[in-house]
Amino acid sequence: MPNVVTGISQDGNVDALTRALQAAKLSLDPLQVLDAGAPAPTLPATRLVDTSLLTGSGLDTGTGVPGLTGRGLPGIGETRQPEIDGDSIWVRLSDFEIPDDELENYALALEAGRSVVAYAAGAATVRAVETAFRASGLVNVKTF
Repeated sequence: MPNVVTGISQDGNVDALTRALQAAKLSLDPLQVLDAGAPAPTLPATRLVDTSLLTGSGLDTGTGVPGLTGRGLPGIGETRQPEIDGDSIWVRLSDFEIPDDELENYALALEAGRSVVAYAAGAATVRAVETAFRASGLVNVKTF
């Protein structure tokens, strides 16, 4: 499995990065950018309220108490995850091999108008890719 080098671009402009990668004789094919223009992510939780505390075993069974099914109540039930090209932002970020405990940091960067940049590098090229990322002004450069 390749090592995925990630970084955050303050403005989404990767021109300097593409020049740095080309100067290092690296292919641009593995380069991916999640644009800051993507929808802002929501928290990764699928429920805002744990309805099983009220209804027993979830939204479908209930306790027979009117109004505690969770259907149509604000803050109860599934939240809609923002998407990029049909995939949720969380799925796209995890495609970059970003560990679950780091995903929110990248989602917050997107929400703040930044872009997440990733490059699937072979073991022999990881250092060169990291150097190109840093030299082009990307911040929080990490390899997963």
